[in-house]
Amino acid sequence: MAKPNARLDAARKAYREALEAACTSPTPEAWGKLLAAGKELSVAEDPRSHGRRGRRRAPRADEPTTGAPVERGESID
Repeated sequence: MAKPNARLDAARKAYREALEAACTSPTPEAWGKLLAAGKELSVAEDPRSHGRRGRRRAPRADEPTTGAPVERGESID
């Protein structure tokens, strides 16, 4: 059986409440809260798929770079 996740349960509850509030009174504030609750729920459901994907580690100062930066705009001709 899966281990209960308090963060996931809280995110689901907040999303349900925000959804009900947005349906009851569709104000910009209610829709904004629903959007924020949906993002939090998405992160809580699968935290490993967000954040680090697509990011590169910043080179440290003591590591050599792969080469000089290429200047654009000048041709070899």
